[in-house]
Amino acid sequence: MVRPFIFVFCGLLLVRSAAAQTPTPAQAPATAPAEAPMGFHWQPLPEVKATMLLPYTWNYKAETSRDAQAYFLTREKIVPGGQFQTGMSLNVVRQITAKSKQAAGAYAQAFSARSGRGAGQQVLGQETKAQGPLRLFGVRYRVGTGAAGPKIIQQWAIANTTTDTFYLLVFESPEKDWPQAWKLGEEMIKQLRLDSGV
Repeated sequence: MVRPFIFVFCGLLLVRSAAAQTPTPAQAPATAPAEAPMGFHWQPLPEVKATMLLPYTWNYKAETSRDAQAYFLTREKIVPGGQFQTGMSLNVVRQITAKSKQAAGAYAQAFSARSGRGAGQQVLGQETKAQGPLRLFGVRYRVGTGAAGPKIIQQWAIANTTTDTFYLLVFESPEKDWPQAWKLGEEMIKQLRLDSGV
């Protein structure tokens, strides 16, 4: 039987202020999702055997490309080109070594090391975790440029070192909306269920 991984916010982070805390993963046995918290329902992601919380008033969209499977759970309706202001995206790339010429763990680490370091960006916090075959590289950063004003992004670059799968989990919101939006985003990350066999 394949055991899923559940991302759970533990509240215990490495030398970090409460304002910069990010969700932390934990392993759990394979179980059907419990009843969803108030204001959410479970959104299955069947192609990758995962499940996420979706706020009742939000929108869901899945896309498949030649190299990746992408999921979007957003406050706004997603317009052509995939633009939204507040929401979560999950991109899943299988056989990442063949596509990137780097093992999954090295690719996730390198991807995270570049995040939040571009022009007009500022890293607000970062951390690294290991959970079974998963290697997780988290970074929260501020993007100061953009038509809608500054934005905060919480990103996890995740590698399954057993299955050679790369996950990119991103929650983003305009900075002015971040405190309220993060209440939903934090819960969505806490409850994300990924199958360790994918």
